[in-house]
Amino acid sequence: MPNTIRTVAIIGPGPSGLAAAKYLLEEDFFSNIVIYEQRRNVGGVWKKFASPTAQPIDIVTHGLPKFNTPMYEELETNLPHMLMQFSDTAFPAGTQLFPSREKVLQYLEEYAEAIAHLIRSDQSVVDVRPRKGEDNRGWEVTTKDLSNGRSAVERFDAVIAANGHCDWPLLPPIEGLDAWGKSYRESLHHSVSYKNAGRFADKRVLLVGGGPSGADISHQIAAHCKPPLLRSQIKKSPYHTSAPNIRDLPGLVALEPSDRSAKFADGSTERDIDEVVLCTGYAYSFPFLSALHPDIQSEGIRPLPLYRNIFHAQFPTLAFIETPEMIVSFPLVESQAAVVARILAGRLPLPDRQGMEEWCEKTRSERGDDGRGFHALEPPRDLQYMKDLYSWVCEAEREVAREKKSPSRGKMPREWDARACWLRMNAAEMRKAFAGKGDGRCDISSYEELGFGFVEA
Repeated sequence: MPNTIRTVAIIGPGPSGLAAAKYLLEEDFFSNIVIYEQRRNVGGVWKKFASPTAQPIDIVTHGLPKFNTPMYEELETNLPHMLMQFSDTAFPAGTQLFPSREKVLQYLEEYAEAIAHLIRSDQSVVDVRPRKGEDNRGWEVTTKDLSNGRSAVERFDAVIAANGHCDWPLLPPIEGLDAWGKSYRESLHHSVSYKNAGRFADKRVLLVGGGPSGADISHQIAAHCKPPLLRSQIKKSPYHTSAPNIRDLPGLVALEPSDRSAKFADGSTERDIDEVVLCTGYAYSFPFLSALHPDIQSEGIRPLPLYRNIFHAQFPTLAFIETPEMIVSFPLVESQAAVVARILAGRLPLPDRQGMEEWCEKTRSERGDDGRGFHALEPPRDLQYMKDLYSWVCEAEREVAREKKSPSRGKMPREWDARACWLRMNAAEMRKAFAGKGDGRCDISSYEELGFGFVEA
């Protein structure tokens, strides 16, 4: 990539966008860095907003409030704070081992203070497209000022999409789901709109999904609904815990609104279901790239050829931060940001288009071609991914040493030593032990208090 990139647009000031901006700044190379934020607050998905006003099947298009996030009351992280934190900023001493949403948001707001001057609030990015006649190396970014409705077009040498993928619900292909939504508009929910368990009091509830959110929300609802809560999972999450007021069932096959029943993969049926809660994940959403990929709104991230899960193979000055799933979010986005900053500054090379596309095809054949499989980095795969990125970053530092240049500029991400890897691989068990402490968990700030201890090999 030619060393001519000086201006960079970042879409979103959540953890991904904040990390990207900090690593770009530390290169001391770029003349203009802009972070676009459609709201007036930093924090991305960690910012909690009002509940939607309706819960029909059209939740995917009409049921959510403006700028919705999947945050809910009493949410606590599924990673311990010393694993979750950015490499250069620790959580305050005494922080609860698995912090609350409020504590994480406060942490991000403080982390963002040094780069607040780069953030443009109330700016919705509506279109990103290559500049004509610029050999795919420049971009036109169209924004709409939400405070006055005015549109503007700006030019940048590179764009970083850091808008996350946890704000738009992904609905599973379940027979009868549409019919259920049309018949019982107020009884179909997705975790993206869940805020608390109050509405489920004394109701017969079916919860679908086996991820961390499903594991957490199921216990919240089980404490209020008519026992037992019915919990359907194709695959159990590492965060899964049993409870006497929860009945675990296999994957949901079909919903039948005529008698409010549900059929499962083992042939069993449950009837008289009052509420259905889908904890089935989130869809990637990049509507501002529809000029580049017309099918992106219907297919999400699937049509994007992303080299190393970051760089668009055809348009390498378009980078994506935090497309992987099942990850340690903040450290991973730092690792990606460190690579992006060095490549855009010309300190690291990229393969040519053919080389990047070959990597994408090889990875699809190994992980699956459905888009989500391509980006699934379930541990320990996420650890290896971050180690590989760290090694890639170090290539720029070795080049500095070989050429005996001035001391290297730029930030370094976390290096994953044995203790950090151990912590990652035991995080789920720690979270379950932490939850088992009930109200006493609020006073726990270290994993040693839960009986865990790292032993050097």
